[in-house]
Amino acid sequence: MKVQFNSKLEENLVRGTLKIQKLLIYRVIQKTLLLIFPFALFGSFVKIIQTVVIGKEGFLTDILPPFGNDAIFRLIDNVTNGLYNLSLGWVSVIAIFGAAKYTAKYYHRDDQLAGITGISALLIMDYTYSKTQPISFHAQILGMRGLLFAIVSGMVIGWIFKIFSRSAPNLKKNQLSNSILERTFISLRPIIITFILAIIFSTLINVTYYSEAPGNFINALSTETTPSNDWAQLGKTLIFSIYTLIMSFFGWSGTYSALGVEKMDALSTINLNYALQKHTAWNAPNPFTSATLYHSFATYGGTGAILGLIIAILIISKDKDFQTVARWAMIPSLFNISSGVMTGIPILFNVIFLIPFILAPLANMLMAALAIALHLMPPSVYPVPIGTPGPLIAFIATNGSWQALVFSVLAIILSVYIYLPFVKMAAKVKLLDNLGIEEGES
Repeated sequence: MKVQFNSKLEENLVRGTLKIQKLLIYRVIQKTLLLIFPFALFGSFVKIIQTVVIGKEGFLTDILPPFGNDAIFRLIDNVTNGLYNLSLGWVSVIAIFGAAKYTAKYYHRDDQLAGITGISALLIMDYTYSKTQPISFHAQILGMRGLLFAIVSGMVIGWIFKIFSRSAPNLKKNQLSNSILERTFISLRPIIITFILAIIFSTLINVTYYSEAPGNFINALSTETTPSNDWAQLGKTLIFSIYTLIMSFFGWSGTYSALGVEKMDALSTINLNYALQKHTAWNAPNPFTSATLYHSFATYGGTGAILGLIIAILIISKDKDFQTVARWAMIPSLFNISSGVMTGIPILFNVIFLIPFILAPLANMLMAALAIALHLMPPSVYPVPIGTPGPLIAFIATNGSWQALVFSVLAIILSVYIYLPFVKMAAKVKLLDNLGIEEGES
């Protein structure tokens, strides 16, 4: 298919992406993400009800009328918790099944047994050793934060099936039971090896979890000391913000990520106490913190300023798949829940969107930092409800500053303009190499 390129740089990026997409690891990741998309999308809507609508600190909790019957409230809460845990909170289980299945299928091994083995292995690795709760798991690893870990583990399991088993036999109707037994014994050795490795990883994960080593490391990195001047503080905050963006992108590899750091840190608490005493957010003692920059201007729609991408798709993209995903994911993204668009486009591990995914939040933070430094708007010092739409975070956190609202709108526009050329490139990549065509391939 003939595709016109606007520049040599665009052509190089598209051609380079096409080469990467030929790799087995990329194919498996993309197919797996498309497999979990409906569960992630459904779970994102459930998450809105669970945290934004009926949550104690949700954005709409105080706006909507309260439930007159506690029994009805508890029923809705229990139902949404169950639906979330078995959809968005369960996507890593589906992911390891898909990754193991697709990898084993590529090597002509028993893909069904590989996928089931992957599910069992993840549950073994994620099992919590607790006397108070006999059967429990680390919920974070089962959800989106464990996605990368699950996909990599699934591919390793598929590779173990390749090394330690032979090709799966074809099932014949008149020899169904014998064929199933033959498949079982062919795959028995990789299944046992996988379970042994899963037990070892389970021990390591539990030791790491109870020692709180990752959390201590992040807390040590994010020191609570105040730099001597504003520009030094700005430099420290931007460095931490870059680290936060990187960790948020790869944070699905385990329970912890840099996003686990509480928004209301020591510096933010000092700012809040100042605002409560002075009755204003202007001239807060710590104008450059993760709360005033990253959480107020870089997370519109979720990590990577994804709301800008959705708007860019709706504006210029002619691809029906992109348009459909963007329309369905718009409402959750308004409440900063991005799992639908991250898996449906998909954004995760997509080479084309890596640059704007990091660049858009950094550009928004830089604009906000300059505006605060030049006293064009006050810093965000007040806490905001969970699920507050991205464009309203700074407005609410400054107690209704119209200047903050203006710069929030400018941040959205800036994000859209950053994503626009990459949306065009992604459409060209999809035209040249449509992954969906491969669904029927072996």
